[in-house]
Amino acid sequence: MVADYSAFVNMERGGWSDTARASGYVELFASASDQAINSLLDAAGAKLNCKALDLCCGQGNVSEALLSRGCEVIGIDFSPAMLAFARRRAPKAAFIEGDAQDLPFDNAEFDIVVSNLGVCHVPDQPRTLVEARRVLRAGGKFAMTVWCGPDTSPCFAAVYGAIKTHGHPDVSAPLGPDFHQFSRRDVAEKLLSDAGFSNIDVTTVDCVWDLDAPEDLFEIYAKGTVRAATLLNSQPPQNFAAIRSALASSVRAQFSNGNRWRVPVPAALVRATA
Repeated sequence: MVADYSAFVNMERGGWSDTARASGYVELFASASDQAINSLLDAAGAKLNCKALDLCCGQGNVSEALLSRGCEVIGIDFSPAMLAFARRRAPKAAFIEGDAQDLPFDNAEFDIVVSNLGVCHVPDQPRTLVEARRVLRAGGKFAMTVWCGPDTSPCFAAVYGAIKTHGHPDVSAPLGPDFHQFSRRDVAEKLLSDAGFSNIDVTTVDCVWDLDAPEDLFEIYAKGTVRAATLLNSQPPQNFAAIRSALASSVRAQFSNGNRWRVPVPAALVRATA
């Protein structure tokens, strides 16, 4: 049985449907997520004449890259604000507002299904995997990315550390699925195997924030996310300021690179065969 993630669903759908929040992601956050795209498409074997589904397609950066490889592309996302960006960015792709947990496609319709840092925003992720498997032809390829957790990600260690140390104890985000669960090989293998996939592998893609100033990392998470931003923006003013200051100090101390700051934010790349 899936836990009650109704508050999480409302937060995600409301947040990502907000034009300002979607713009914040595109302008601030996407520079890191873009860095995983080539590895993602290589893992899926994206090539000329593949019929590709861009699952949880967001602003269309992956759809654009699929088109550049000669694929026929359909993207699906629940956010109309993100889809507006996608349609402008990749006008030769077809985009559908819809639910990754209940895909409006026939069985075995696609050669490849890819999702770049999108499945973590879906409440019933096992169901989403079953749907991805259903719409893939036999032998088709699935590939997805997810951010690594604070045990292996210097970025998330710094962000979560500042919130844990300086956040108000009564402030929390709505209950949702584990944001980083697919970055753990044993969990990814079980979830994908249960969904009917085989040949499952998990590797790491090196992504990085290249920042003008130490304070920029806080701005990325406060203005370019939904889940983290909800946690940050719900803080009392003194806690909000303390988190911001602590995170800037952490970036300044750990990630100096000349007159810039480079913060590693690795992504896990999961691949499998239908």
